[in-house]
Amino acid sequence: MIHEQYCQIEQHSDAAKRFCDTYNLHKIGAGNASLGKWIAVRLSDGTSDDTLYDDKLAAVTHQHHNEQLYAFVKIVPPSMKVCDAEVMLKTHRRMYNAGMRMTDPDHNHGGMDLITRLTQSDQLAMARGSVTGLIMPWERN
Repeated sequence: MIHEQYCQIEQHSDAAKRFCDTYNLHKIGAGNASLGKWIAVRLSDGTSDDTLYDDKLAAVTHQHHNEQLYAFVKIVPPSMKVCDAEVMLKTHRRMYNAGMRMTDPDHNHGGMDLITRLTQSDQLAMARGSVTGLIMPWERN
């Protein structure tokens, strides 16, 4: 498997591989119609219900009160690499384990979204919790 230059993970999880495959299959299968749509990915194993949702709220409410078990990801123009999928899953798991909730079925847009960093190395540093000058919510005392 070819890694991104920033990737220091020797062996990617099966969950990340499934997540990456699901994301890219939606992009290939639906083409430009997939852009801006949302998918729900189970944090435990990277599986999905293989549904493209029009917005995050629809994706969140379709999980039937189990939304805290999922990451909700918007389809954007670039393809996803397994290294990126691993970082996204790890980041969402850390946030949920720290008590944060990124989903809210009562919110007009389905809840908060993670602000992605400018570069892939910044995104990886955030997942590791080593972003300089920034205290992540799970690092507060």
